[in-house]
Amino acid sequence: MKVPARSLLQALVNASEKGAKIARVIRAESALLELLVQEKAGDQKNRRFVQDFKTLADVLVQETVRHDLSAQFPGIGASIYGEESNKFTNVLGESISVQVLQDQEATAQLLCSVLDDNMAAARLLAKVAHEEVLVDAGPELDDVDVDLDLEDLGVWIDPIDSTAQYIDGLCGIINDKGLVSCGLQCVVVLLGVYSKSAGLPQLGVCNRPFAQSTGEKWKGDLMWGVAIGETKVFSLPSAKTTNNKQNLVVLMSQSEKPDVQKKFRASCSVQHAAGAGYKLLCVNQGIADAYVLSKSSTYMWDCCAPHAILLAQNGGVISYKSLCDFNGDLSSCSELSLNQQITYHHDNQPGSGSQRWCNRDGIVAYCSLEALQAIIKANRDN
Repeated sequence: MKVPARSLLQALVNASEKGAKIARVIRAESALLELLVQEKAGDQKNRRFVQDFKTLADVLVQETVRHDLSAQFPGIGASIYGEESNKFTNVLGESISVQVLQDQEATAQLLCSVLDDNMAAARLLAKVAHEEVLVDAGPELDDVDVDLDLEDLGVWIDPIDSTAQYIDGLCGIINDKGLVSCGLQCVVVLLGVYSKSAGLPQLGVCNRPFAQSTGEKWKGDLMWGVAIGETKVFSLPSAKTTNNKQNLVVLMSQSEKPDVQKKFRASCSVQHAAGAGYKLLCVNQGIADAYVLSKSSTYMWDCCAPHAILLAQNGGVISYKSLCDFNGDLSSCSELSLNQQITYHHDNQPGSGSQRWCNRDGIVAYCSLEALQAIIKANRDN
């Protein structure tokens, strides 16, 4: 069954905004947020952190996206994959499968059982989950004129990337380059569509629910990209930060290996920020030229959406290992970019839980071939 990419993209944009609204509603009530936090454990835990969390916000956003996309594109629901299990344990120790049901009242009754019989809160969340959200995706949407095979599509969802920042609820400080090292501004709702046959991302939507503080309220923003064959369209301004090859801006995690940080500091401006999704998005926006991670601490749901935007911008995401293994001339790095993009259709074997879907060999996200050349040179020379 063929579906217009334009229609699917618009549905993703609308779903991302509904997810952002859910995140803002929950974050606005501190007592409600505290009630909803549940520590992840076992196979679901990100091994990088001593503590990892999921919230009902994560689960409800994920299931709302699943519900809305399935309603518009019947059959796609079985191919929607997310970071979170939809199982949530309430204060009584009961395990409940959180879903968006056939109507608002049914969803409210289900959420009430999670929320310790707090029907007022349950109805508030159910109302947001069921309301119609329509977002103007921008004039660039008119340039998306291609169809997709629905049976070949998979969807990766990271409902709330930077959950720890979301729970802490602090307002980050923006530096003179437009970068926020931590805070609610690093939280991103990530929706990425990939080809099951080729594994490459094709559509990506990244929505920041807390992009800008306006007094007591938050204002969000979103961006999207399409990379389907020769069709490359994105909603961001085409004029991005000009690459300065003498002082490339490279984002890293604070926990990156010291020797890796030292290597790139020799010729690049190394900056730190919270959240894999946010760091990738900074490369999309031109705030940074690249994001380098040598560890296996990102997952397919982190990368799929911003990766699609990068491909639309003639950038990309390859593994850190492939960067280190590349021994060709810098002028031939286009072959590396063309043939070594990370893919999203196969898991890691052996592996269990979330580790099946980690980017085992690290990642390198770059905004252009010139940036990739500079990263390769920095990696070789230092």
